[in-house]
Amino acid sequence: MPLDASLLEQAKAAEGRVIDAEHVRRLQLAGASLREIADALGLSHQRVHQIVESAGGSRRWRSRRPGPEQLLSCSFCGRDQKRTKALITGPGGVGICDRCIHQADAAVAAGQPVAGEKATFRFERIYPVPGEAKAERCSFCGKRRHRVAGMAAAGQAQARICDECLGLCREIRDEIKT
Repeated sequence: MPLDASLLEQAKAAEGRVIDAEHVRRLQLAGASLREIADALGLSHQRVHQIVESAGGSRRWRSRRPGPEQLLSCSFCGRDQKRTKALITGPGGVGICDRCIHQADAAVAAGQPVAGEKATFRFERIYPVPGEAKAERCSFCGKRRHRVAGMAAAGQAQARICDECLGLCREIRDEIKT
């Protein structure tokens, strides 16, 4: 299998600093053998193995198909990653699907709750923020409610997304589409 030229260039650029294990991992996940990577980078096969071992080894790098218990799901509507076109995840396993991004955007635009098929989004843009709402946090970035312009919430676990994270998720979703 031929090496991915763009990944190889990134790895060569990193060589000047110190070979970055992440670049080696990406090359290997793209199908290159450690020997091919070593030859392309002008390193010994042993050195590439050392880089891989120092980063935790190659067996853990290879992703296996997730079982049903490992599927990620939208924190707002509960759809798993197989039932969505895009699922953007954040820290701690929180995620939002492409449909919920659209519904949250609609709630932001309307300034009132928007009922969807599986979740109802409400968007709060209240100033000053009431005392009890100040403790609410964005499930993605952790910012408190009074630190952002607004926050959409939905789902049984009352997942929340601030307007800033919603904008970022929208950008990611749009990049995935193209």
